[in-house]
Amino acid sequence: MRRTVTNRRGTLLPSLFLLFIPALLFAKIDFVIANDGVMPPKEVEKLEEMGSELYEKTGLPVFVAAVAELNATRPVDLLDKIKKSYPDYILLYFSLKPTAVNIFASENAKKLIDIDQILSPLPWRGTIKPVMSPAFSKKESVKNEVAIFNGYADIVDQAAHSKGVKLDSSIGSGSKDSFKLIRWIFYGILLFFLIQYIYTKVRKPRGES
Repeated sequence: MRRTVTNRRGTLLPSLFLLFIPALLFAKIDFVIANDGVMPPKEVEKLEEMGSELYEKTGLPVFVAAVAELNATRPVDLLDKIKKSYPDYILLYFSLKPTAVNIFASENAKKLIDIDQILSPLPWRGTIKPVMSPAFSKKESVKNEVAIFNGYADIVDQAAHSKGVKLDSSIGSGSKDSFKLIRWIFYGILLFFLIQYIYTKVRKPRGES
């Protein structure tokens, strides 16, 4: 009887361990690793949703850090922690003082997204910097929120597309196209006033020699 009990106990522990393996492998990860009051709770929740789905389907973590001061929370310190746990990663880093935005990624992850396009200041290419332009008559806090959200969504969607997966949490091309249209309207208005200003400066009043 003792041998039977011992064997049962011996097989019970490994069986229990196997039950906990999925929980250990898919433990909750915080993809918003820093937020100094830059992003509201609802936005953070949506970013976490997109990041979680991408990670579950591809194994690629995309992190975002929105900090108040660059010197207080440096990207190098965040990257040191990320690299210890993830061989492949992407980090969208945003700082208020001084205003700075950048994308850091492992060599393999760089091949999945177009960093130059995402960070482009051109309104027909970039999804972050054009939003932060003075052409938008919005509060700085609102522009920062929109810039981070759109940039992160663009990164996640591009990575998912490169991996051949579809994200249910994606904001969709419809929202992106609508936002691009708004950007074009703002820049069109800005260009119109610029041309009008140049025209009035160059044109000489009638009667002048």
